[in-house]
Amino acid sequence: MTNFRLIVKKLIIALSLLAAIATGCRSTKDNTLTTTSGPQVTSAAQQALDQRLSAFVATQGSWTTLQAGGNIKVTGSQTLSSGMQLRMIRDKAIYISVRPMLGIEVAKLVVTSDSVLVVDKYHKRYVAEPLSLITNGIPVTIGTLQDIFLGRAFVLGSGSLNNATKGLVQLTADGDRFRLEPKQQPQGFNYEFAINDKNQLQSVTVTPTRGSSTPYTAHYSHVFTTLAGLIAHHADVKAQVGGSSLGLSLDLKDITWGAPFTIDSAKPGEGYKRLSASQITSLLGGN
Repeated sequence: MTNFRLIVKKLIIALSLLAAIATGCRSTKDNTLTTTSGPQVTSAAQQALDQRLSAFVATQGSWTTLQAGGNIKVTGSQTLSSGMQLRMIRDKAIYISVRPMLGIEVAKLVVTSDSVLVVDKYHKRYVAEPLSLITNGIPVTIGTLQDIFLGRAFVLGSGSLNNATKGLVQLTADGDRFRLEPKQQPQGFNYEFAINDKNQLQSVTVTPTRGSSTPYTAHYSHVFTTLAGLIAHHADVKAQVGGSSLGLSLDLKDITWGAPFTIDSAKPGEGYKRLSASQITSLLGGN
């Protein structure tokens, strides 16, 4: 029973870490913006940066649906790993099925544009809450969370980085890499992306500007050109949760784009106990 409890626990951790990257560690509900000032560069250097930014934006292709297999690994006081299935409908839904043995689903997570559903099939209980439970008043959309999964750049409040929103960001040279950040940062935290000279996104970092909280960082590797542009097939997330260092590794394989499917976001029926948001610690503890 303990192993199944830990499997369910890491599903919650996976959501928490990925959501924390997008929501600035849930550090504030103040959405005031602060202006980012970049270094002064010559007109020729700025033109080269503008060209590189346009080239990078062009790597962020469009997509409608994604299906993939893969693996989730959580490191901390214990290292836990499980097979999983991932389905996403662009800007509408994320579905993660945790399947540690023989393809049997023991837990699932469904995030839609307005709700979060976590089902613990082993203990027959679930959490169903509005998406605001994890976004904490910060302008994060389902599309932003999908960008975090896939290693794509975004602008909080404006969606995925594209030709229409590239004027909201600035690119600066940083050694042999490039730093991409919004021209206006949210009050309470800063976020930025690192890009290599091949225009591959290598990381996104969220750094609180209040208190002593440590940065949350997602590192991306195995970046390949797909039907949806450059996509990271491996992500490593590092964060501090409850004073403990935790890591999440997410590997994707056998990705299929554009196939039609539906995602069932209905709450479980009779025989399942619903937990409130305040009872989520019970779900984590397996009691």
